[in-house]
Amino acid sequence: MFTVCAPVSLQEDEYDYSDYETYEESQPLNCSTAESIKGGHVTYSQGGLEGSVLTYHCGLGKYPFPVSYRVCGADGEWSVMRLANGRPTSHATCKDVLCPAQLQLDHGDFWPRSQWFHIGETQSFSCLEGFTLYGSAQRNCTTSGEWTGTTPVCDNHADDCDDPGIPPGAQRSVGRFHRGEKAVYRCQAGLDLLGSAERVCLENREWSGSSPRCQGPNTFDSPSIVAEAMTGSLAGVMDVFSLDAKKKAARVSFGRTIRVDQGSRMNVYILLDTSGSIKKEEFEVARDATIALIRKLDSYEVLLKFHVLSFATEARDIVDIRDIDISSSVDDIVWRLMDFNYHSHGSKTGTNLYSALYRVNELISFFKQNSARNHFNETQNIIIIETDGYSNTGNKPQIALAQIRQVLGYSATAKDHTDETMLDVYVFGVGGKVNKDELNSLASHKRGEQHVFVLENFQMLGEVFNSIISDKSVTMCGVAREDVSRDEEQVKGQTSVYSRPWHVTLKSSTWGKSKSCFGSIVSQNWVLTAAHCFARSSTERISYQVDIEHGDGTVKSSAVFMHPNYNTNTLKHRNVSEFYDYDVALIQVNKSIPLSWKARPICLPCTVPASRAMKKINSTCEQHSMKLLPFYPQNLGKQTNTQTNAHPHKQTGESHDFQLKLLELGQFRCKQCIVWLFAEVWLCGKGMQTLTEPNDVTLDEYIPDRFLCSGGSSGYQDAITCKGDSGGSLFLEKRKRYFQVAVVSWGTTDVCDPLNSAMRRHSSDSPPPNARDFHIDVFKILPWLKQHLGEQIQFLPEIN
Repeated sequence: MFTVCAPVSLQEDEYDYSDYETYEESQPLNCSTAESIKGGHVTYSQGGLEGSVLTYHCGLGKYPFPVSYRVCGADGEWSVMRLANGRPTSHATCKDVLCPAQLQLDHGDFWPRSQWFHIGETQSFSCLEGFTLYGSAQRNCTTSGEWTGTTPVCDNHADDCDDPGIPPGAQRSVGRFHRGEKAVYRCQAGLDLLGSAERVCLENREWSGSSPRCQGPNTFDSPSIVAEAMTGSLAGVMDVFSLDAKKKAARVSFGRTIRVDQGSRMNVYILLDTSGSIKKEEFEVARDATIALIRKLDSYEVLLKFHVLSFATEARDIVDIRDIDISSSVDDIVWRLMDFNYHSHGSKTGTNLYSALYRVNELISFFKQNSARNHFNETQNIIIIETDGYSNTGNKPQIALAQIRQVLGYSATAKDHTDETMLDVYVFGVGGKVNKDELNSLASHKRGEQHVFVLENFQMLGEVFNSIISDKSVTMCGVAREDVSRDEEQVKGQTSVYSRPWHVTLKSSTWGKSKSCFGSIVSQNWVLTAAHCFARSSTERISYQVDIEHGDGTVKSSAVFMHPNYNTNTLKHRNVSEFYDYDVALIQVNKSIPLSWKARPICLPCTVPASRAMKKINSTCEQHSMKLLPFYPQNLGKQTNTQTNAHPHKQTGESHDFQLKLLELGQFRCKQCIVWLFAEVWLCGKGMQTLTEPNDVTLDEYIPDRFLCSGGSSGYQDAITCKGDSGGSLFLEKRKRYFQVAVVSWGTTDVCDPLNSAMRRHSSDSPPPNARDFHIDVFKILPWLKQHLGEQIQFLPEIN
């Protein structure tokens, strides 16, 4: 109960207080900061002040009992702890996390038989004669209260539907699995059922609803479990499967992948709990996690609009989806989220989830009123609920959700939502106070998918969103996982995060162990690299194969096509020993590279996939050039709201757009540089220092406009490449998509040469001031690229 008192102004000259005793102003009462928990420790958010939160902490594999936290009241007492039977207690203790046991295995046996298992204990499974064991033959109880492996099933495939399995801690009704038959689940006492409690064997021999699981009150979903359950995840919203992946997906369930084609439309409704139980810092963590999710979703090829609201006793819009300019602009959405006042709900701090869902229903109904203009029938609706509690005011949230289903033309009472292709409801419950039954009733229940998750705290929410957007199934061009540092990779025990999945390494026994080159995947069957890796002239015949090592394996070359104008001897008659104009080659592989999160193509400019990635449908090659390399001479003066200073490193606002990147895969180190154009004579002219013999060649002849250059003197010093980096991609990022603008060709200085004593005080990241790298500009070789790639990549019509 909250009591609000208005301030009173005392008119002391009208009253005589001489007959009354005078009392000192009462001091606020502080709660004790000497609390303890057996086997753990205690922290306080604000000492013992009113409103301070006392949090109990236990070690790995333990949980605080009977509560995880308490709040300091106005009376100077911490909130009362109660046991499961309602009796108050004054002692907290750390208890062991337990795993619920397998209680039932039809046509099989398990050992040992118990209701609960301690961490590290195992349970084994076997099947009767005539039945085959699917799933794990042995499972281990982990520190999170979850089992390793997968649910065991004994099946002989004699019925219409396969045995759907029984999760640990659950029992299932006895019966055959014929069409129309039901399987009903219940969890043992003390566990909550998440997923479908009742499943039906359908005509297509699949089970309705989602797989059930039984979760204890002190057990939470780990980010890895969520990522596994939602393999395609919300990033899969933007997935475009290859033909092979579609066939595979038809046979096997890989968890959640929202199926939307390129150019599709999606409205995302994010409901943020801002009720009184959520502290400000927790809201900020949830907000930041939500921003990260929104930014990543925006990078994919789908027309997205967002509605973000905060709900307590009432729902308040943060971003209104009807404002197209705001709801489709990530920068504006982020600004509004950062600007949102956490205290805007005032004293109305209840949890009214109905009001939040009712607001979503109003908006979906609004779009339906003019369905043609709003593309209502082609727009998928995603609802994401983030809450730490349960509804304690307002109507039942299920009522509003039923209304949403009716507006979309779906049954309000259906227990299986697989056919709801235009609606998905994801629920993230945070903390130990959530009403799991309520959250489970709100989440979608679709075959082979999970939509409800329970997380330990709001920090986990951020981890979950990072796991969800792993992009493992996305195969579009220029999509990469978020970059992490080498230290983070080592901490996570990974050898690679595949943050640049288009990069490949070229090796050949003909070259020997001392030589290698890099390249980039531009399609399943083609790799772009440097011609000088193979020959000194395009007229030379390449009779040997090279191994192409990508993130998910190795393929071999079947043919190499060098640019016809490539010839290092072109200027030899003018005393220039080597000349690397048109130093590019395409390698056709002997078998298609299987596209995945480990190996996928980078975007090439002036192609339709690049237009989609930029969200510039029907754009021109000139617009691609202005977007990616605005300081091309022909682009100067065409920019709007951008300074045209000749030195892009001095730009403000979008300066990062002109910093292109190279990656040295051998050392898993990303190099960044500012790329200069041939017109920057004072910079690119340093390439002339490689001419050691007298000649009459001009700068424009030796470094033509097909070269971009990087490196610089003091104040403009950037990382440069090493010998062996040839053929790698020079790329940049736009909207979290990556575009190759050049191919690494040659450099003036090899700072990585161990035999060069003058280079020992320098490195790739700290080169000498006159060091330069030169790269073949992709924009200058587009007709040649289209000639070979045109059947696999759709180039813009103007490229001939």
